[in-house]
Amino acid sequence: MSNPRAEFSSIFDRKPLKLPGGARVAVWPVINVEEWDINEPMARTVLPTPQGVSVIPDIPNFGWFDYGLRVGFWRMKQVLDNYGIQATVSLNASVCNSYPLLVTESMKSGWEMLAHSYIQRVINKEPDKRGRFSGRPSIRSKSLPVPPPGGMGPGLAETFDTPDILAEEGIEYVADWCNDDQPYPMKVKSGEFSVCFPFHGGIK
Repeated sequence: MSNPRAEFSSIFDRKPLKLPGGARVAVWPVINVEEWDINEPMARTVLPTPQGVSVIPDIPNFGWFDYGLRVGFWRMKQVLDNYGIQATVSLNASVCNSYPLLVTESMKSGWEMLAHSYIQRVINKEPDKRGRFSGRPSIRSKSLPVPPPGGMGPGLAETFDTPDILAEEGIEYVADWCNDDQPYPMKVKSGEFSVCFPFHGGIK
């Protein structure tokens, strides 16, 4: 069936997207700042285990994640700061407690936060899909002065009612639907959800 959240639109037929300042290209730098639980299977695996057996603890793949917080984040931040480029941080809400320095330093650089669930876990299996998906209520009460305006699920995952829930929570855009090169309106029950802002896995 067709996309239930948006009318079909060919990029060649729609009205041209006009960018600020007459720019021809828009680049959206998104830095994933996540928390993976060492007591659970890893959210991603770079180095598969022998025979593909899932192991806990998965030290090499946990180390890959941990390297991102200890080293990768800071190197990317240095480059972006040097060129005056502001990024968006897709932030697990639990990071506000576990890695507060990354949140503080992101805010110093003027980076916008993107609600990215509470922790990096399959959202479809979470009992509290409302709070766990957006992570927004949790983040609002912690270290951010302004609630994140957008939402993105772990692994870009959603349930069938996720966009409706996010719109009710005050989220203005969602980034899970990587099905276009341009932002587009998305249908929700409340009618107040404005934009799908595609986050492309192919170039991340």
